[in-house]
Amino acid sequence: MHRTWQQRSLIHCFLITGVSILCTNTALAEEPLGYADPDRRLVSYQGSRLIHAANTASHQLKLSHSLVKPVSDQPEPLLKGINADDIKAVKAIAKQRFSRRWNLVSERSRFVRYRLVEKLEKASAPLSLQIIPVVESTYSPYALSHAGASGLWQLMPGTAKVLGIKADKKIDGRRDIERSTSAAVEYLTTQHDRFDSWPLAIAAYNLGPYAVSKRLKKTPWDLADGLDAMPVPTETRNYVKHVIGLVALLDDGTLSFPSPIKTRAIDLNPPVDIQLLAQLSGMEKDAIFRFNPSLNQAQYLTRPVTIHVPETAHGKVQENIPHSGPKFVYVTVQSGNSLWSIARANGTDVKTVKKLNRGISNTLRIGQKLKVPANQLAKASANINPLLPSKNRVRYRVRSGDSLWRIANRFGTTVKALARVNSLSKKSVIRAGDILWVLARVHPS
Repeated sequence: MHRTWQQRSLIHCFLITGVSILCTNTALAEEPLGYADPDRRLVSYQGSRLIHAANTASHQLKLSHSLVKPVSDQPEPLLKGINADDIKAVKAIAKQRFSRRWNLVSERSRFVRYRLVEKLEKASAPLSLQIIPVVESTYSPYALSHAGASGLWQLMPGTAKVLGIKADKKIDGRRDIERSTSAAVEYLTTQHDRFDSWPLAIAAYNLGPYAVSKRLKKTPWDLADGLDAMPVPTETRNYVKHVIGLVALLDDGTLSFPSPIKTRAIDLNPPVDIQLLAQLSGMEKDAIFRFNPSLNQAQYLTRPVTIHVPETAHGKVQENIPHSGPKFVYVTVQSGNSLWSIARANGTDVKTVKKLNRGISNTLRIGQKLKVPANQLAKASANINPLLPSKNRVRYRVRSGDSLWRIANRFGTTVKALARVNSLSKKSVIRAGDILWVLARVHPS
Protein backbone atom coordinates (compact mmCIF):
# COMPACT_ATOMS: atom_id res chain seq x y z
CA MET A 1 0.00 0.00 0.00
CA HIS A 2 1.07 3.53 -0.59
CA ARG A 3 1.43 5.71 2.47
CA THR A 4 3.13 8.66 4.06
CA TRP A 5 4.71 6.43 6.75
CA GLN A 6 7.12 5.03 4.20
CA GLN A 7 8.99 8.31 4.20
CA ARG A 8 9.42 8.30 7.97
CA SER A 9 12.23 6.77 9.94
CA LEU A 10 11.71 3.29 11.37
CA ILE A 11 12.97 4.70 14.66
CA HIS A 12 9.57 6.28 15.28
CA CYS A 13 7.96 2.85 15.16
CA PHE A 14 10.39 1.42 17.67
CA LEU A 15 9.39 4.16 20.10
CA ILE A 16 5.81 2.93 20.08
CA THR A 17 5.57 -0.77 19.28
CA GLY A 18 8.43 -2.12 17.26
CA VAL A 19 8.40 -1.71 13.54
CA SER A 20 5.58 -1.12 11.10
CA ILE A 21 4.89 -3.40 8.20
CA LEU A 22 5.44 -0.72 5.56
CA CYS A 23 3.49 -2.16 2.68
CA THR A 24 2.32 -0.92 -0.70
CA ASN A 25 -0.62 -1.56 -2.95
CA THR A 26 1.12 -0.52 -6.14
CA ALA A 27 1.41 -4.19 -6.89
CA LEU A 28 -2.26 -4.57 -7.82
CA ALA A 29 -1.41 -5.14 -11.46
CA GLU A 30 -3.81 -7.54 -13.15
CA GLU A 31 -1.23 -9.39 -15.18
CA PRO A 32 -2.33 -12.71 -16.71
CA LEU A 33 -1.18 -15.93 -15.10
CA GLY A 34 0.58 -16.87 -18.33
CA TYR A 35 0.23 -20.63 -18.10
CA ALA A 36 -2.35 -23.39 -18.36
CA ASP A 37 -4.75 -23.87 -15.49
CA PRO A 38 -3.25 -26.49 -13.14
CA ASP A 39 -4.71 -29.96 -13.06
CA ARG A 40 -7.93 -29.76 -11.06
CA ARG A 41 -7.18 -33.21 -9.69
CA LEU A 42 -4.59 -31.53 -7.47
CA VAL A 43 -7.39 -29.84 -5.52
CA SER A 44 -7.64 -32.32 -2.67
CA TYR A 45 -7.95 -29.96 0.27
CA GLN A 46 -10.92 -30.24 2.59
CA GLY A 47 -11.49 -27.24 4.77
CA SER A 48 -12.91 -28.99 7.80
CA ARG A 49 -9.45 -29.53 9.26
CA LEU A 50 -9.13 -25.77 9.70
CA ILE A 51 -12.29 -25.29 11.73
CA HIS A 52 -11.76 -24.56 15.40
CA ALA A 53 -13.75 -26.39 18.08
CA ALA A 54 -17.32 -25.24 18.48
CA ASN A 55 -16.57 -23.48 21.74
CA THR A 56 -13.80 -21.30 20.34
CA ALA A 57 -14.34 -17.66 21.10
CA SER A 58 -13.42 -16.26 17.70
CA HIS A 59 -15.57 -16.33 14.60
CA GLN A 60 -14.46 -19.09 12.21
CA LEU A 61 -14.76 -19.51 8.51
CA LYS A 62 -15.39 -22.86 6.88
CA LEU A 63 -13.18 -23.35 3.83
CA SER A 64 -15.38 -25.67 1.82
CA HIS A 65 -14.66 -26.82 -1.72
CA SER A 66 -15.89 -23.63 -3.35
CA LEU A 67 -16.70 -20.94 -0.81
CA VAL A 68 -16.02 -19.31 2.51
CA LYS A 69 -18.95 -18.97 4.89
CA PRO A 70 -19.62 -18.55 8.61
CA VAL A 71 -20.14 -21.72 10.62
CA SER A 72 -20.71 -20.31 14.08
CA ASP A 73 -23.06 -17.84 15.70
CA GLN A 74 -20.15 -15.63 16.71
CA PRO A 75 -19.94 -12.36 14.73
CA GLU A 76 -17.11 -11.95 12.29
CA PRO A 77 -14.40 -10.24 14.43
CA LEU A 78 -13.31 -7.77 11.76
CA LEU A 79 -16.91 -6.58 11.37
CA LYS A 80 -17.81 -6.51 15.06
CA GLY A 81 -19.08 -3.11 16.19
CA ILE A 82 -19.22 -1.56 12.71
CA ASN A 83 -22.65 -0.12 11.99
CA ALA A 84 -24.84 -1.56 9.23
CA ASP A 85 -24.67 1.57 7.06
CA ASP A 86 -20.86 1.48 7.07
CA ILE A 87 -20.83 -2.23 6.18
CA LYS A 88 -23.26 -1.65 3.33
CA ALA A 89 -21.16 1.21 2.00
CA VAL A 90 -17.80 -0.57 2.17
CA LYS A 91 -19.27 -3.69 0.55
CA ALA A 92 -20.28 -1.59 -2.44
CA ILE A 93 -16.82 0.00 -2.62
CA ALA A 94 -14.99 -3.34 -2.39
CA LYS A 95 -17.31 -5.03 -4.88
CA GLN A 96 -16.72 -2.31 -7.43
CA ARG A 97 -12.93 -2.41 -6.99
CA PHE A 98 -12.29 -6.14 -6.70
CA SER A 99 -15.09 -8.08 -8.41
CA ARG A 100 -13.37 -7.96 -11.81
CA ARG A 101 -10.12 -9.11 -10.22
CA TRP A 102 -11.63 -11.92 -8.21
CA ASN A 103 -11.01 -14.65 -10.79
CA LEU A 104 -7.33 -13.69 -10.82
CA VAL A 105 -7.21 -13.56 -7.01
CA SER A 106 -8.96 -16.92 -6.75
CA GLU A 107 -6.62 -18.69 -9.15
CA ARG A 108 -3.50 -17.35 -7.47
CA SER A 109 -4.81 -18.17 -4.01
CA ARG A 110 -5.08 -21.89 -4.76
CA PHE A 111 -1.30 -22.29 -4.73
CA VAL A 112 -0.60 -20.59 -1.40
CA ARG A 113 -3.72 -20.22 0.72
CA TYR A 114 -3.56 -23.70 2.28
CA ARG A 115 -0.34 -22.85 4.15
CA LEU A 116 -1.44 -19.28 4.83
CA VAL A 117 -4.65 -20.40 6.54
CA GLU A 118 -2.74 -23.01 8.54
CA LYS A 119 -0.59 -20.22 9.96
CA LEU A 120 -3.66 -18.14 10.82
CA GLU A 121 -5.21 -21.08 12.61
CA LYS A 122 -2.00 -21.86 14.50
CA ALA A 123 -1.85 -18.25 15.70
CA SER A 124 -5.55 -18.37 16.75
CA ALA A 125 -6.03 -15.31 14.55
CA PRO A 126 -9.24 -14.47 12.68
CA LEU A 127 -9.24 -16.45 9.44
CA SER A 128 -10.66 -13.39 7.69
CA LEU A 129 -7.19 -11.82 7.86
CA GLN A 130 -6.54 -13.90 4.73
CA ILE A 131 -8.30 -11.03 2.92
CA ILE A 132 -5.41 -8.61 3.45
CA PRO A 133 -3.21 -10.18 0.72
CA VAL A 134 -6.07 -9.53 -1.71
CA VAL A 135 -5.71 -5.80 -1.11
CA GLU A 136 -1.94 -5.85 -0.77
CA SER A 137 -0.91 -8.00 -3.72
CA THR A 138 -3.99 -9.58 -5.35
CA TYR A 139 -2.59 -12.78 -3.84
CA SER A 140 0.60 -12.65 -5.90
CA PRO A 141 3.61 -13.64 -3.78
CA TYR A 142 5.75 -12.26 -6.59
CA ALA A 143 4.26 -8.76 -6.32
CA LEU A 144 6.99 -6.13 -6.03
CA SER A 145 6.19 -2.47 -5.47
CA HIS A 146 8.25 0.45 -6.72
CA ALA A 147 9.02 1.20 -3.08
CA GLY A 148 10.56 -2.26 -2.67
CA ALA A 149 7.77 -4.04 -0.76
CA SER A 150 7.47 -7.69 -1.72
CA GLY A 151 5.33 -10.78 -1.28
CA LEU A 152 1.72 -11.57 -0.42
CA TRP A 153 1.83 -9.23 2.57
CA GLN A 154 4.06 -6.60 0.87
CA LEU A 155 6.80 -6.46 3.47
CA MET A 156 9.54 -3.86 3.13
CA PRO A 157 13.15 -5.14 3.29
CA GLY A 158 14.03 -3.28 6.49
CA THR A 159 10.82 -4.32 8.22
CA ALA A 160 11.31 -7.95 7.23
CA LYS A 161 14.85 -7.89 8.59
CA VAL A 162 13.72 -6.59 11.96
CA LEU A 163 11.02 -9.28 12.06
CA GLY A 164 13.64 -11.96 11.49
CA ILE A 165 12.77 -12.67 7.86
CA LYS A 166 15.99 -13.15 5.92
CA ALA A 167 16.66 -12.71 2.23
CA ASP A 168 19.73 -13.62 0.22
CA LYS A 169 20.67 -14.53 -3.34
CA LYS A 170 19.04 -17.93 -3.06
CA ILE A 171 15.93 -17.44 -0.89
CA ASP A 172 13.70 -14.42 -0.22
CA GLY A 173 11.85 -14.87 3.06
CA ARG A 174 9.42 -12.07 2.23
CA ARG A 175 7.99 -14.30 -0.49
CA ASP A 176 7.97 -17.32 1.84
CA ILE A 177 4.32 -18.11 2.57
CA GLU A 178 4.74 -19.37 6.13
CA ARG A 179 7.33 -16.88 7.33
CA SER A 180 5.72 -13.79 5.85
CA THR A 181 2.27 -14.81 7.08
CA SER A 182 3.53 -15.47 10.61
CA ALA A 183 5.24 -12.07 10.71
CA ALA A 184 2.26 -10.18 9.30
CA VAL A 185 -0.22 -11.90 11.61
CA GLU A 186 1.94 -11.31 14.67
CA TYR A 187 2.13 -7.65 13.74
CA LEU A 188 -1.61 -7.33 13.10
CA THR A 189 -2.63 -9.05 16.33
CA THR A 190 -0.17 -6.89 18.26
CA GLN A 191 -1.77 -3.77 16.80
CA HIS A 192 -5.22 -5.13 17.61
CA ASP A 193 -4.18 -5.64 21.21
CA ARG A 194 -2.77 -2.14 21.24
CA PHE A 195 -5.75 -0.29 19.75
CA ASP A 196 -8.51 -2.78 20.70
CA SER A 197 -9.95 -2.28 17.22
CA TRP A 198 -9.50 -4.22 14.00
CA PRO A 199 -10.08 -1.16 11.76
CA LEU A 200 -7.32 0.67 13.63
CA ALA A 201 -5.03 -2.37 13.53
CA ILE A 202 -5.54 -2.55 9.76
CA ALA A 203 -4.89 1.19 9.51
CA ALA A 204 -1.65 0.70 11.47
CA TYR A 205 -0.58 -2.03 9.04
CA ASN A 206 -0.96 0.49 6.25
CA LEU A 207 0.17 3.72 7.86
CA GLY A 208 2.29 2.63 10.80
CA PRO A 209 1.34 2.54 14.52
CA TYR A 210 3.16 5.74 15.41
CA ALA A 211 1.23 7.72 12.80
CA VAL A 212 -2.10 6.23 13.89
CA SER A 213 -1.41 6.91 17.57
CA LYS A 214 -0.40 10.48 16.83
CA ARG A 215 -3.64 11.14 14.97
CA LEU A 216 -5.78 9.50 17.66
CA LYS A 217 -4.24 11.73 20.32
CA LYS A 218 -5.28 14.74 18.29
CA THR A 219 -8.66 13.37 17.22
CA PRO A 220 -10.02 10.50 19.36
CA TRP A 221 -12.09 7.95 17.44
CA ASP A 222 -14.03 4.76 18.04
CA LEU A 223 -16.25 2.52 15.92
CA ALA A 224 -19.41 4.43 16.84
CA ASP A 225 -18.02 7.45 14.98
CA GLY A 226 -18.05 5.53 11.68
CA LEU A 227 -15.28 4.59 9.28
CA ASP A 228 -15.52 7.89 7.39
CA ALA A 229 -14.49 9.72 10.56
CA MET A 230 -11.26 7.75 11.08
CA PRO A 231 -8.52 10.37 11.64
CA VAL A 232 -6.16 8.93 9.05
CA PRO A 233 -5.18 9.98 5.50
CA THR A 234 -7.67 9.23 2.74
CA GLU A 235 -5.45 6.50 1.30
CA THR A 236 -5.36 4.64 4.61
CA ARG A 237 -9.08 5.12 5.18
CA ASN A 238 -9.78 3.65 1.74
CA TYR A 239 -7.42 0.78 2.49
CA VAL A 240 -9.38 -0.06 5.66
CA LYS A 241 -12.64 0.14 3.74
CA HIS A 242 -11.36 -2.24 1.07
CA VAL A 243 -10.32 -4.83 3.66
CA ILE A 244 -13.51 -4.54 5.73
CA GLY A 245 -15.66 -4.52 2.58
CA LEU A 246 -14.09 -7.71 1.24
CA VAL A 247 -14.48 -9.42 4.61
CA ALA A 248 -18.18 -8.51 4.57
CA LEU A 249 -18.60 -9.79 1.01
CA LEU A 250 -17.03 -13.10 2.00
CA ASP A 251 -19.06 -13.21 5.19
CA ASP A 252 -22.36 -12.94 3.31
CA GLY A 253 -21.28 -15.31 0.53
CA THR A 254 -21.14 -12.72 -2.28
CA LEU A 255 -17.50 -13.64 -2.90
CA SER A 256 -15.77 -16.92 -2.17
CA PHE A 257 -12.36 -18.54 -2.43
CA PRO A 258 -11.84 -21.83 -4.22
CA SER A 259 -10.36 -24.70 -2.26
CA PRO A 260 -6.60 -24.33 -1.90
CA ILE A 261 -4.28 -27.10 -3.02
CA LYS A 262 -2.95 -29.13 -0.12
CA THR A 263 0.84 -29.38 -0.18
CA ARG A 264 3.62 -31.30 1.54
CA ALA A 265 7.22 -30.30 2.16
CA ILE A 266 10.21 -32.09 0.62
CA ASP A 267 13.85 -31.52 1.58
CA LEU A 268 16.24 -31.50 -1.38
CA ASN A 269 20.00 -31.91 -1.23
CA PRO A 270 22.22 -30.24 -3.84
CA PRO A 271 22.81 -30.31 -6.68
CA VAL A 272 19.21 -30.24 -7.88
CA ASP A 273 17.45 -28.72 -10.87
CA ILE A 274 13.95 -27.86 -9.65
CA GLN A 275 12.60 -27.23 -13.14
CA LEU A 276 13.84 -30.64 -14.26
CA LEU A 277 12.37 -32.27 -11.15
CA ALA A 278 8.97 -30.73 -11.87
CA GLN A 279 9.14 -31.75 -15.52
CA LEU A 280 10.04 -35.36 -14.67
CA SER A 281 7.16 -35.43 -12.18
CA GLY A 282 4.58 -34.30 -14.73
CA MET A 283 3.83 -30.94 -13.17
CA GLU A 284 2.56 -28.02 -15.23
CA LYS A 285 5.21 -25.65 -16.55
CA ASP A 286 6.40 -23.28 -13.79
CA ALA A 287 3.69 -24.50 -11.37
CA ILE A 288 6.34 -25.61 -8.88
CA PHE A 289 7.46 -21.98 -8.55
CA ARG A 290 3.88 -20.93 -7.76
CA PHE A 291 3.97 -23.28 -4.80
CA ASN A 292 7.48 -22.09 -3.88
CA PRO A 293 7.67 -18.33 -4.51
CA SER A 294 10.51 -17.83 -2.00
CA LEU A 295 12.98 -19.48 -4.39
CA ASN A 296 15.26 -17.05 -6.18
CA GLN A 297 16.81 -19.84 -8.21
CA ALA A 298 15.62 -22.73 -10.33
CA GLN A 299 18.76 -24.74 -9.52
CA TYR A 300 20.42 -25.26 -6.14
CA LEU A 301 23.97 -26.35 -6.80
CA THR A 302 25.56 -26.16 -3.36
CA ARG A 303 22.81 -25.46 -0.82
CA PRO A 304 19.99 -27.70 0.50
CA VAL A 305 16.49 -26.37 -0.06
CA THR A 306 12.97 -27.25 1.07
CA ILE A 307 10.15 -27.10 -1.43
CA HIS A 308 6.39 -27.67 -1.21
CA VAL A 309 4.53 -29.77 -3.77
CA PRO A 310 0.89 -30.84 -4.13
CA GLU A 311 0.10 -33.76 -1.85
CA THR A 312 -1.11 -35.76 -4.85
CA ALA A 313 2.26 -35.27 -6.59
CA HIS A 314 4.42 -35.90 -3.51
CA GLY A 315 5.22 -39.54 -4.28
CA LYS A 316 6.09 -38.88 -7.91
CA VAL A 317 8.39 -36.00 -6.98
CA GLN A 318 10.16 -38.18 -4.38
CA GLU A 319 10.74 -40.85 -7.01
CA ASN A 320 12.37 -38.38 -9.40
CA ILE A 321 14.73 -36.66 -6.97
CA PRO A 322 17.66 -39.01 -7.85
CA HIS A 323 17.26 -38.05 -11.52
CA SER A 324 16.98 -34.29 -11.01
CA GLY A 325 20.62 -33.28 -10.95
CA PRO A 326 21.35 -30.37 -13.31
CA LYS A 327 22.51 -31.31 -16.79
CA PHE A 328 23.59 -27.80 -17.73
CA VAL A 329 24.59 -24.67 -15.85
CA TYR A 330 25.75 -21.17 -16.70
CA VAL A 331 29.13 -19.57 -16.19
CA THR A 332 30.02 -15.91 -16.36
CA VAL A 333 32.81 -14.76 -18.65
CA GLN A 334 35.66 -13.19 -16.68
CA SER A 335 38.58 -11.06 -17.83
CA GLY A 336 41.02 -13.19 -19.83
CA ASN A 337 38.54 -15.98 -20.58
CA SER A 338 38.26 -17.59 -23.99
CA LEU A 339 36.03 -20.32 -25.36
CA TRP A 340 38.93 -22.75 -24.95
CA SER A 341 39.64 -21.84 -21.32
CA ILE A 342 35.95 -21.98 -20.39
CA ALA A 343 35.51 -25.34 -22.09
CA ARG A 344 38.58 -26.75 -20.34
CA ALA A 345 37.52 -25.43 -16.92
CA ASN A 346 34.15 -27.12 -17.31
CA GLY A 347 35.35 -30.49 -18.55
CA THR A 348 34.13 -30.12 -22.11
CA ASP A 349 35.32 -28.85 -25.50
CA VAL A 350 34.82 -25.73 -27.59
CA LYS A 351 32.53 -27.56 -30.03
CA THR A 352 30.11 -28.44 -27.22
CA VAL A 353 30.16 -24.91 -25.82
CA LYS A 354 29.34 -23.51 -29.27
CA LYS A 355 26.57 -26.06 -29.73
CA LEU A 356 24.98 -25.07 -26.42
CA ASN A 357 25.29 -21.35 -27.20
CA ARG A 358 24.26 -21.12 -30.86
CA GLY A 359 25.37 -17.99 -32.68
CA ILE A 360 28.10 -17.24 -30.15
CA SER A 361 31.09 -15.29 -31.38
CA ASN A 362 34.68 -16.32 -30.73
CA THR A 363 35.09 -12.91 -29.11
CA LEU A 364 33.61 -12.97 -25.64
CA ARG A 365 32.65 -10.04 -23.46
CA ILE A 366 33.10 -9.79 -19.71
CA GLY A 367 29.88 -10.59 -17.87
CA GLN A 368 28.46 -12.70 -20.70
CA LYS A 369 26.63 -15.88 -19.65
CA LEU A 370 27.48 -19.18 -21.32
CA LYS A 371 25.64 -22.47 -21.01
CA VAL A 372 27.96 -25.40 -20.29
CA PRO A 373 27.65 -29.03 -19.15
CA ALA A 374 27.20 -29.35 -15.38
CA ASN A 375 30.61 -30.89 -14.77
CA GLN A 376 32.02 -28.19 -12.48
CA LEU A 377 29.50 -26.60 -10.12
CA ALA A 378 31.74 -24.55 -7.83
CA LYS A 379 31.89 -21.52 -10.14
CA ALA A 380 28.61 -22.07 -12.00
CA SER A 381 25.65 -19.69 -11.89
CA ALA A 382 22.27 -21.26 -11.16
CA ASN A 383 19.27 -20.59 -13.37
CA ILE A 384 16.89 -17.96 -12.01
CA ASN A 385 13.33 -18.65 -10.87
CA PRO A 386 11.39 -17.98 -14.11
CA LEU A 387 8.49 -16.30 -12.31
CA LEU A 388 10.53 -13.52 -10.73
CA PRO A 389 9.21 -10.17 -12.01
CA SER A 390 11.27 -9.09 -14.96
CA LYS A 391 9.51 -5.95 -16.20
CA ASN A 392 11.63 -3.01 -15.05
CA ARG A 393 13.35 -5.30 -12.56
CA VAL A 394 16.99 -5.84 -13.45
CA ARG A 395 19.44 -8.30 -11.93
CA TYR A 396 22.64 -6.26 -12.06
CA ARG A 397 26.19 -7.49 -11.50
CA VAL A 398 28.31 -4.75 -9.96
CA ARG A 399 31.27 -3.69 -12.08
CA SER A 400 34.61 -2.24 -11.08
CA GLY A 401 34.20 1.43 -10.25
CA ASP A 402 30.46 1.20 -9.59
CA SER A 403 28.77 2.89 -6.66
CA LEU A 404 25.16 2.92 -5.56
CA TRP A 405 24.87 6.45 -6.91
CA ARG A 406 26.26 5.53 -10.34
CA ILE A 407 24.01 2.49 -10.65
CA ALA A 408 20.93 4.42 -9.52
CA ASN A 409 21.69 7.23 -11.95
CA ARG A 410 22.23 4.77 -14.81
CA PHE A 411 18.83 3.13 -14.31
CA GLY A 412 16.89 6.29 -13.52
CA THR A 413 16.21 5.44 -9.87
CA THR A 414 17.49 6.71 -6.52
CA VAL A 415 20.13 5.52 -4.09
CA LYS A 416 17.43 5.26 -1.42
CA ALA A 417 15.26 3.00 -3.57
CA LEU A 418 18.22 0.89 -4.67
CA ALA A 419 19.42 0.44 -1.08
CA ARG A 420 15.92 -0.39 0.16
CA VAL A 421 15.29 -3.12 -2.42
CA ASN A 422 18.61 -4.77 -1.56
CA SER A 423 18.41 -4.36 2.23
CA LEU A 424 21.44 -2.05 2.24
CA SER A 425 22.17 1.31 3.78
CA LYS A 426 22.82 4.26 1.49
CA LYS A 427 26.48 4.17 2.59
CA SER A 428 26.96 0.43 2.02
CA VAL A 429 30.14 -0.59 0.22
CA ILE A 430 29.53 -2.68 -2.90
CA ARG A 431 32.16 -4.70 -4.73
CA ALA A 432 32.66 -5.88 -8.28
CA GLY A 433 30.76 -9.13 -8.76
CA ASP A 434 28.02 -8.36 -6.22
CA ILE A 435 24.46 -8.90 -7.48
CA LEU A 436 21.90 -6.13 -6.99
CA TRP A 437 18.23 -5.92 -7.91
CA VAL A 438 17.37 -2.65 -9.62
CA LEU A 439 13.86 -1.30 -10.15
CA ALA A 440 14.74 0.47 -13.38
CA ARG A 441 12.75 3.44 -14.59
CA VAL A 442 14.75 3.75 -17.80
CA HIS A 443 16.73 1.37 -19.95
CA PRO A 444 20.43 1.98 -19.35
CA SER A 445 22.40 3.37 -22.24
